[in-house]
Amino acid sequence: MSDEQRQAEERDFLLASLDDLDAEFAAGDIDEADYRALRSDYTTRAAQLLRVTERGSGSSQTPANETGSNRLSAWRTAIWFLSVAAVVIVVGVGLLQFSGSRSQGDAITGDIRTTTRELLFEAQQQFGSGDLPGAIASYEQVLVMQPSNTEALAYLAWLLRLSGDSVTARPLVEDAVSIDGSYPDARVFATVLALDANDPRAAFVHLEALDLLPAAPFIEQLVAQQGLRERVADAAQAEARDRVSMVLNGDDPPRFSESGLTVTDVLLAAEALAADDQLFSGLELVQFALEDRPNDPDLLAGQGWLLGRSATEDSLAPAELALTYLDRALAEDPWHPEALVYRSFVRNFLGDVAGAQSDLAFFDQLPVRPADLRELVALFGLRSQLGTSDDDADELN
Repeated sequence: MSDEQRQAEERDFLLASLDDLDAEFAAGDIDEADYRALRSDYTTRAAQLLRVTERGSGSSQTPANETGSNRLSAWRTAIWFLSVAAVVIVVGVGLLQFSGSRSQGDAITGDIRTTTRELLFEAQQQFGSGDLPGAIASYEQVLVMQPSNTEALAYLAWLLRLSGDSVTARPLVEDAVSIDGSYPDARVFATVLALDANDPRAAFVHLEALDLLPAAPFIEQLVAQQGLRERVADAAQAEARDRVSMVLNGDDPPRFSESGLTVTDVLLAAEALAADDQLFSGLELVQFALEDRPNDPDLLAGQGWLLGRSATEDSLAPAELALTYLDRALAEDPWHPEALVYRSFVRNFLGDVAGAQSDLAFFDQLPVRPADLRELVALFGLRSQLGTSDDDADELN
């Protein structure tokens, strides 16, 4: 077997292994540390082999030329790998990170520049070297070959957004979400593009879905650096408050079940009222919905959280009342993540440290811990107050 054939076989094996690795990680068959290590090894070796194949054979080079080529290859590999494994924000918004392909049916055989996997590699390299038009063209070529490739749809949308074309970008990322709603990259890009389009309800839905997904660190960094939670919450709450006001401020307001409003509408509007120092109005609004849905755990948890946050050292009654709502929420759904975290805060405030620790420990055992709740716990230092460890919680998930 010639060197060229051996290199081609090894290249194809590595590319196929990357797809298998993504599938195994998505299925939970390997942990994140092993996944990251193996992906780093496979991608670096594959990129080197791709370059060797594109050059033809390197066996005819003189030692001096081979040394120069190796240096150039190492330099290019470093740039490429950074574009795959690191987070870079361009003007506070840009993202240089690839978190794994979600494409299906990629061809491994044939001309090396015609497989979707290799075109995706090329797009990453172009993006990493600052060639935005080239990366866009490569992603577009992938979509000609495979219109349902979620990675290409999501990242083409993001690069178009970075180039100033959010209007064209948004339908692409929405297509990616429709094909695979569990792809975190598409969800975070869709959140930003929904905000660009002044569609806070869609942004809220995307961010809420993202919070339930196991996302790579760069996704959470992008959410934090862009202030997405705050921006989405402010916009969604304002819109929900206006929507609720239009429905309920008439002379004969309907019952909640006849209003066309959702539980999310009510909770967002109640938060907006509380933020505007109209806590009582917010509590009344949630109670209005509870009259029709007295056992809804989301409403019960929301009402408990509003009450619990209004308590002070001189006025414990709201926290005590909050506890009754949170108890009811957890009686309806013992795995309700918001109710567990909110009750942990309230119990801690009331001096029930053991109860607060128990709730937080139960939350840590949930198969999915929403990112916004983990952020809330960290923001207010609940673990340090209770003497528990962040590391222990992370190891559980």
